Amino acid sequence: MMAVEKVAMMNIVGVIDDADEVLKELTLMEKVNLVNVLDQVEENGFALNAKEENIEKAVDLSFIGPFPKEKRYEKYLEKIETLKKMFDIDIPMDKKYLLNSYNFDDTEKEIDRIYDDVMGFYKEYTLLKDELNSINQFYKNIMHIKDININLDDLRGLKYFSYTFGILNKEEKQRIKRNYENILAVILHTGSSDDGEVYLVIYPKELEEETGKILRSVNFAKIDIPDEFTGMPREIITKLEIRRKNIINRITEIEENIKEYKAEYGENLNCYLSRAYMEKKIEESKDYMACTNNFFYLSGWVAVEDKKDIESTLGKHENLLVTFRDEKEISKVVPPTKLKNNRFFKPFETLVKMYGTPSYRELDPTPFLGITYMLFFGAMFGDLGQGFILLLAGILLSRKKGKEVFGQLLLRLGGSSMVFGILYGAVFGFENIIPALLIRPFENINIILESAVIIGIFLILISYIFSILNSIKVKNLEEGLFGKNGAAGLSLYIVLLLLLGGKLLGKTIIPTGIAIVLSVAFIILIVFKEPLANLMLGKRPLYSEDVSSYYIESSFSILETLLSMLSGTVSFIRVGAFALTHVGLFIAFQTIGRLIGTLAGNIVVLILGNIIIIGLEGLIVFIQGLRLEYYELFSRYYEGEGEEFKTLRVFS
Repeated sequence: MMAVEKVAMMNIVGVIDDADEVLKELTLMEKVNLVNVLDQVEENGFALNAKEENIEKAVDLSFIGPFPKEKRYEKYLEKIETLKKMFDIDIPMDKKYLLNSYNFDDTEKEIDRIYDDVMGFYKEYTLLKDELNSINQFYKNIMHIKDININLDDLRGLKYFSYTFGILNKEEKQRIKRNYENILAVILHTGSSDDGEVYLVIYPKELEEETGKILRSVNFAKIDIPDEFTGMPREIITKLEIRRKNIINRITEIEENIKEYKAEYGENLNCYLSRAYMEKKIEESKDYMACTNNFFYLSGWVAVEDKKDIESTLGKHENLLVTFRDEKEISKVVPPTKLKNNRFFKPFETLVKMYGTPSYRELDPTPFLGITYMLFFGAMFGDLGQGFILLLAGILLSRKKGKEVFGQLLLRLGGSSMVFGILYGAVFGFENIIPALLIRPFENINIILESAVIIGIFLILISYIFSILNSIKVKNLEEGLFGKNGAAGLSLYIVLLLLLGGKLLGKTIIPTGIAIVLSVAFIILIVFKEPLANLMLGKRPLYSEDVSSYYIESSFSILETLLSMLSGTVSFIRVGAFALTHVGLFIAFQTIGRLIGTLAGNIVVLILGNIIIIGLEGLIVFIQGLRLEYYELFSRYYEGEGEEFKTLRVFS
């Protein structure tokens, strides 16, 4: 089990003009967890060495205030996003554009220049695209009446009547025919289209509202013809075709211009976007900083092993004071937790954090979870072929951005499944291809179930030991010695195991009388844990709450503890049960395949069966493994109430 990485508090004081550059360097290092420096000053966590060169900086602390923010990056990020849309490109960000010294003022000027160069014709491009869409839509509408020999100007010139073109489907056509006598309008069938029948409706202007209601009731789809289009429908269509051709030609010209600008500025935009995001991160980081007229003040947690690198990187700045304080010197603040696991166990940190981040003084459970979780998954899903599919899927997913962690998890779980597949002699559900190196689950049901419980007991015992170690780390005598997950709880669990094991085996491992006496003694220790611990430490009062409330709560806690010991132990039988279910499910698919009676049908069923087993059962086993970790193991030794070390970095 790995320990949480040791951290120290870093305090920085520098000339205010250097603030942006210092923040940039710290951001690129990705080794600092910033904290609010004003809180540190208020709680005396920000201290300066009493040296002559520090007098001015110390005096200025009396005038300290929040660091002002400009947020000028916002408009430039918006401009770059607009340029991305213009060029239809995905702009990757890269730290390589930030490593060399640069002035963001120059970057701003370049972004403005590119934006101004492109924006002029892009606005035209947008307007033309909108117009083309409108023309295409209207062209579709006007084609419905292309064969009508009516001048639209004549219709618009009617003094007492209004008109509308529209489309009805066959069903609604019959409805309107049946109601001709109730409609005070002239309804003319003018043609047909793929959408239905086209009609011209002419009605008195004073009956426009009533006519509209009737037409809407039969789902009359109006064909809108803007007033700008005049003359015969055929003439309008000709004009539209000419206009559309001209627009398309102009759009093509602009698109060629965009390609040229894209080739010229594309690479530059990568650089400018990266720098704009760095500017954003710098401005956001100033929320944690403070300043006076002359100096800036910054605080943050760093790993102890990174102190030399930070000092070396920041050493080039004159008049920059960098100090470190051990976390033990800052009693009021609990440091954030920075996990440090090797490459193999790193992906399992995600599963740990799903439950909660370990506190700074708590043992990191990641390696233990990694080993046990692979054990659970492999034992429940042991198959060489199906495991290989999971491993292959893990390799592919680990190469996709945003899915690397899940891919790495899947890779390891697939590997564990393959190992147990070799032990079980199973390949894609078949048990007659390779010999079983250890055992065939379905032929040894009792052994599988008993082994699962025995392994569970062993892991629970380890959990108790980890709980005791955690209590020692945080110097919690009460929980370490007398807690239900401490030495008293462990002892009670062992006594009950020996007593129950002897009964099941028909042997006397521990005399019943002694077992009962010891159990009662350990229960008493658990019930009286608070007053006993306070007596040993010389603390008063002995109880932190009402005495009667304390003992009522403790009594119920004992009942809960005993039930948890029993249910937790039995719960591990599910590992064996799922190992058997895994085999049984494939046997069911085999039976269905044989019932089909054809070779092709049998093969299809077996392939589908493997897909269902890998997808559905694999997910269930994944969840069941997590349940065992969280409820049966973590609940005994892990709290997970820490604050994660949030590394300052430009690209999250």
